[in-house]
Amino acid sequence: MSHEVPKADQESRKMMENESKSDIPGKKHEYESSAERNASTVPQGVPEAGVRKLTFASDTNDTGELNQELSEAVNADARPDTLSSAENPESAEKGSTFLMPEEKDENFTLRLNDKGLQDTPLLTFESQNLKRLFLHNNELKTLHLNVGNLTNLEILLLERNRLTCLPPEISFLHKLTVLNVSHNQLLYLPKEFSKLVNLKELFLNHNNMDEFPFALRSLETLELAGNKLKTLPDAMADMEKLKVFNIDSNHFSIFPRVLCYLPNLVKLSICQNSIQSLPKDIKELKKLEEFSISNNKLIFLPVQFFQLTKLKELRADDNKLEFLSDKVENLRELRFLNLAKNLFKSLTDNLCNCTMLKHLIIHDNQLTQLPANIHRLRNLKEFSVSRNQLDSLDEQVSYLKDLSKIELSGNALTHIPVELKDCIQITKADLSYNKLSQFPNALCALFDLKYLNLSGNSISEIIPGISDIKDLEHLELNKNKLSSFSACLCSLTKLVYLDLSENEISNIPAVVSEMKALRVLLLHHNKFDSFPEELCTLKFLKALDISNNQIKTIPLKISNLEAIKDLNVSDNQFASFPSEICHLSSLEKLTLSQMHGLKLTQIPEELSKLVCLRELDISHNALKEMPDSIGELEYLVHLIANNNDISQLPKSITSLRNLQHLDLSENRLKSLPAGLHHLHLLKDINFDGNFLFEPLKDLCRGKQLHPILCYLESANERDEKILRKMIEVIADNVASEDFEFFCQKLQLRQADIKSLENTRTLKLKEKIIKALDIWISENQDLTYAEMVDKLIRILVMTGMCDLTNKVKALKLYSQMVKF
Repeated sequence: MSHEVPKADQESRKMMENESKSDIPGKKHEYESSAERNASTVPQGVPEAGVRKLTFASDTNDTGELNQELSEAVNADARPDTLSSAENPESAEKGSTFLMPEEKDENFTLRLNDKGLQDTPLLTFESQNLKRLFLHNNELKTLHLNVGNLTNLEILLLERNRLTCLPPEISFLHKLTVLNVSHNQLLYLPKEFSKLVNLKELFLNHNNMDEFPFALRSLETLELAGNKLKTLPDAMADMEKLKVFNIDSNHFSIFPRVLCYLPNLVKLSICQNSIQSLPKDIKELKKLEEFSISNNKLIFLPVQFFQLTKLKELRADDNKLEFLSDKVENLRELRFLNLAKNLFKSLTDNLCNCTMLKHLIIHDNQLTQLPANIHRLRNLKEFSVSRNQLDSLDEQVSYLKDLSKIELSGNALTHIPVELKDCIQITKADLSYNKLSQFPNALCALFDLKYLNLSGNSISEIIPGISDIKDLEHLELNKNKLSSFSACLCSLTKLVYLDLSENEISNIPAVVSEMKALRVLLLHHNKFDSFPEELCTLKFLKALDISNNQIKTIPLKISNLEAIKDLNVSDNQFASFPSEICHLSSLEKLTLSQMHGLKLTQIPEELSKLVCLRELDISHNALKEMPDSIGELEYLVHLIANNNDISQLPKSITSLRNLQHLDLSENRLKSLPAGLHHLHLLKDINFDGNFLFEPLKDLCRGKQLHPILCYLESANERDEKILRKMIEVIADNVASEDFEFFCQKLQLRQADIKSLENTRTLKLKEKIIKALDIWISENQDLTYAEMVDKLIRILVMTGMCDLTNKVKALKLYSQMVKF
């Protein structure tokens, strides 16, 4: 769907963004929080002169703290010279901003947006001079009744809260001109709402309203997109001042006829509904300039529609239109026409009488040819005809001298007329997925061309003339039949993005080093059997994808790629992990997934040298373990290691404090490190297809992170208690004559054993506990659960059968206890 935000809303949002940037006479101390720059809907053309603004730190969500600041501000209405934070940069930097006029304050703006507020501080409603109140992006569920006290309020922004209703007292805001309550949960408006006789702009987008019962005669802008409206009241015909109306994404199946009687309507949007036809009375909208009815079920546009002679923009894409009336020529003011995603097989030649057209978007139809008089559209700048059934492009296209963007992707073109060379202002050309067998000569004369897509054709050779497109920045030639990386490409010294994937290229020319602007190079699915050393001269390259080739080794010179951030070498034929990659200290994303390549069995400890790594994909290999050094990748955010043979995770993985996404599905894990609960940023996990014991297996199946981490944390605490209890049982049951033998099985040093034996101040039980504490300290790389299992194995080796059975019973009983 092609749908734009109404200009009135765009301009008002810009007003909000720019509002905090005005200069105050005499003083220019202004310290803005990031919340101030949040784009929200505010009225158009509101003057900045003489405005005092209050802003509070974005992390201030304590109502008491806000009340204190508000109290000072409200009291300062009588004495503006007391607002010392305007003079004190240090206090201003903490979040409070006060801009003072030289004369009496008449336009008082209070910003409480983006604070996480659940209630509005009561002192908010005590300022008699308050003109603008910004409460958007909070957690408000209700608006306090005292809002009625703000009798001078002109602008109230409440969007993106959790409001389910507005209080009747809002009707006391007789000076209110702008109200934004979009993105809430409103079910209805109070009947008193109709008393807001000065309201000019009302935004109620994305709520749960199923009716709009009022005729607010003062309104000029009304937005009701994203609700549940099915009809509009006949009384709306009285809203004679309405200029902008948006009811996108509602439940209309019939076009509301009452809209045809809004004499001053300039902009109407009714996209994403289920409307099948337009009434004949639509011709009454004499002042309509912009009409959007995208994504509906329109079968035709009535002849009467083409009496809207002031129409400048028409969006009727994503419907079921098959026919365009010859009367379209009446729309002589038309600048923008979008008829994409319909069922047109042809378009009337009369369309070409709309000579003011600048944008013609007709992609995704069934057109077999273009209108015969297309050359008359001499003001055309954008021409999009992708995904139709064109088998040729008329040479008349050469008359479109102002054309800057042409999209012909997904047709059946076998050649491009040489006359296209006369369209010298073209900066973007998409000719992908046609039937071109040769590089079009005409393109070489388009000296302003910056973006060129020729993917999905049958081009086998790059012609030398391509070097004349000196300003080319983006070139896609993937899915062609190129057998070599042409040296001609290397003369494109401004090229930033180059896609040569899915060809038959096996080597790179040495002159590739001249492509100093190149940042992204895609060479996957080609015929490389070794990593081209020539690529190592591209010192400024940031992304390289050379996956799905037959590469066996990577040269040491790869370390010359000093700026590389994204490297994909998946599905190649490496006998072992190419450790040369570990010298790329700037690397942020490494993909080495071997779904179709030779499986890797080990990752070297050198991986920790990739100090900037944020994403690591080592999926579809045959790894049995991860290196301990993985815990040193402190910036790692994404770790993807699914479809391996990993049976145990290194304890160091719990040091990845920035980790957010972890995929270890389809491995051989039986347990998870308890320390995972320390990874506070972790929010997306997948442990499916492992051998995890119950109940951890059930918890992981639900992928609910919190219960999994809670389980691991409590399981770790339980295992520690089990270990301590086992130590007590062992200490009570090892005889003095077995002490030395037991210590030897613990593999304690002989010096430690002798020291314990000769310490006469300790009883036998205390000596055994001391010995076991030494053993624990020497096995810190194990989890408590692993220590329990190892200790049981040691007891089995001692031959102390009764003691072994007692300890096993203790473990079994403890695992049966729910926690």
